[in-house]
Amino acid sequence: MTHAVSAAPSRSRRLAWFAALALLLTACAPGAFPTVGTDPAAAELRRTADILYHRMELGYLETGVYTTNALIDVSLPEGAKWTLLDFAQDGSSYALLLTSTRYPDAAWRITPRGVARAAAP
Repeated sequence: MTHAVSAAPSRSRRLAWFAALALLLTACAPGAFPTVGTDPAAAELRRTADILYHRMELGYLETGVYTTNALIDVSLPEGAKWTLLDFAQDGSSYALLLTSTRYPDAAWRITPRGVARAAAP
């Protein structure tokens, strides 16, 4: 019985190369993979940004337009505030910025496309 030697790399070797490439990309471009780290204030603020986004989407589904009325009863963490940056007159688009005095190094931009980390104002 003869065994053919495969020229293709083994699965474990491919996984090792993929892991090495991922580490290299992360080291070369730390801003390309934004995280909130382990800071509880940052994590709480990110969750709040997600809540704001989903509330706006629910409001859109209910009324057919974006409206900040959907945010009236949202509970914000201590020191947090949202600011309306842009709002289309026809209610078709918006941009919010969520900031906090407890986490002044970053902010979160919320639009119909989702939540993205933004530079602190």
